[in-house]
Amino acid sequence: MTRRRDPFMLALDNIRERARRGGYPAGSPVVIIDEARRLGLSTTPVREALAWLCGEGLIERGPLGGFLAPRLDATVVRDRFAFRLHCLAASLDIVADLQDGSLPTSLIVSQGLNLAERLDILVRSAGNQVLFDAFERIGNQLLPLTAAERRLFPDHEDEAGAVARLFEDGAVSDLRASLVGYHQRRMEAASLLILEREAEGLRALSQEA
Repeated sequence: MTRRRDPFMLALDNIRERARRGGYPAGSPVVIIDEARRLGLSTTPVREALAWLCGEGLIERGPLGGFLAPRLDATVVRDRFAFRLHCLAASLDIVADLQDGSLPTSLIVSQGLNLAERLDILVRSAGNQVLFDAFERIGNQLLPLTAAERRLFPDHEDEAGAVARLFEDGAVSDLRASLVGYHQRRMEAASLLILEREAEGLRALSQEA
């Protein structure tokens, strides 16, 4: 007989994935008893999972208690993209200094990786755990905007692929300029990204009704 998964891990994995996909409308309550019923669990592992995800930035604590899907406004979205760019620029500076102004071979030869994987390797290569933790947290907070980003920018995949290929060239200045342009485009479209995200949340709610 197959042993049932640990209730906490089941709740954590399910709610984390749902939050990353934008399954909770921004600013809406994430009700413990509703999630427990949906997952067929008691409230305790669900409450513990939601508290854990607050640490990852995917869920927020409500001002009067309880839990909320992260609230979004244009300033918050711009600041998050700006901070992610800061983490990447700092990592690029550290890595280039260690390599006498060039990228390490591990980044140049890593063909076939997508942009997100390459950015992850870049920040890890800096060797600063605090920097990586900050980068990972801000990345989690931006994940719910991924679907909205793809709808708003039809060339999203081509754009990301072009940035990813710059890693293979090993030119730090070109890569830096491309990362700046990539993030500034999203910072300037912050309000539109929020509108797309809200529309997506409404569609998800109508499908569940």
